[in-house]
Amino acid sequence: MSNMLDRRPMLYPIIGFLVLITLGTILLLMPFSSKNGLSFVNALFMATSASCVNGLAVISAGQELTRTGQGVLMILMEIGGIGIMALSTTIMLLARSKMNFGQQSALMKSYSTEGNSSTGYVVKRVIIVTIAVEICGAIMLFTQFSDMPLGQRIFSSLFHAVSAFCNAGFSIWDNSMQNFSTNLVVNAALILLIICGGLGFLSISELASFKWRKVPGRHFTLHTRLVLSMTLILILSGTFLMLAMEWDGVLSGYSFLDKISISLFQSVTTRSAGLSTVNFASLGVPLLFIVILFMFIGANSGSCGGGIKTTTAAIIILLGVNRLLGREKTQFFNRTIPEETVEKAMRIFVLSVVFLVIACTLLLSFETSNLTAETGQSRFLELLFETVSAFSTCGLSMGATKDLTIASKILISVVMFVGRLGPLVLVQAMVRLPQSGAYYSEENVMVG
Repeated sequence: MSNMLDRRPMLYPIIGFLVLITLGTILLLMPFSSKNGLSFVNALFMATSASCVNGLAVISAGQELTRTGQGVLMILMEIGGIGIMALSTTIMLLARSKMNFGQQSALMKSYSTEGNSSTGYVVKRVIIVTIAVEICGAIMLFTQFSDMPLGQRIFSSLFHAVSAFCNAGFSIWDNSMQNFSTNLVVNAALILLIICGGLGFLSISELASFKWRKVPGRHFTLHTRLVLSMTLILILSGTFLMLAMEWDGVLSGYSFLDKISISLFQSVTTRSAGLSTVNFASLGVPLLFIVILFMFIGANSGSCGGGIKTTTAAIIILLGVNRLLGREKTQFFNRTIPEETVEKAMRIFVLSVVFLVIACTLLLSFETSNLTAETGQSRFLELLFETVSAFSTCGLSMGATKDLTIASKILISVVMFVGRLGPLVLVQAMVRLPQSGAYYSEENVMVG
């Protein structure tokens, strides 16, 4: 077993998350976690959703779970957000034990594009940044939850700060954050938490340590510049599209400032966070399709969020643009992206699409087998929405989650698990790709 782990270091996060989900399931099954008891499938689903920072729920966290049960969810979100590898590495550092090369490699690939930072440095920065940002966000939320008893006020502030930063999407209120849709302070706090949690620890660390004046001519790394560019483009385009498509729809009746605030919040939360200030079942079909695309893209590499990641989507777009311009290499910001990275992005994209097609087909067969053709066809969009939301660890729903069959709940749990780790990680962990310098002879194929 030890030799297998050393040969395939990416098995560490898989085993770590499986252990976390198992422990979470056991805790949620305990009498102190729920008011009326949970079935095994529902406990497994909620533990998976919290550990994978997803947010999809088959029960009401506020109504059916006790304060202890909600605390279990919050802890699972925190551990899942920081990453099981960071937690296990912290324990090792405290015990003054050394990691082997395979473990260090697995950690560095998750939180850095370069291997020149020590494991201890990376883990410490992850934990410090996470706690600092969450405390600041919780304080902002605390000032706005003034109509609650003190104990509930403190817990609600911490719970939603952790949920937002970890891009988890859980709320102790059944309508998520819709009661605060026009509260600018709550919106601002959650937006900042979501963006920080979705930027990725590498980019946050680089932004925090950037010396603007002491090192003239210094620039951000290409990774951070690509992350910041894509994040800004997606947030602005998402805000504009919601304003344009829902101005007289779900946004009707709100003031101009509130329309912008609601649209901005949904644009930020759509890619992976899962919290909402509007009812997504009320959105028009064109916008729902855009939301599905945004969820598929997800957050940034090394962050709490899921999806194929903004950098993956950016590299695929840049690949197409550069090929159209007749360039053999993929270039951006006066830099050339290595072919190995481009190929990895393509593999992630292809594997993700194939996995989603299979998962959605299975979900449709489970949920529409007893329905008429017309009724089944009408459920296609909401089940596709549910599948992409689970894969991207977003947690947004059109309301179908709570009515899923047992088979569908298990399937969505698997989708959440794969989406949190990424299909490429699973393939790399399980399969050793052959390396060979010999190739078959070339033969051209007509395309287009």
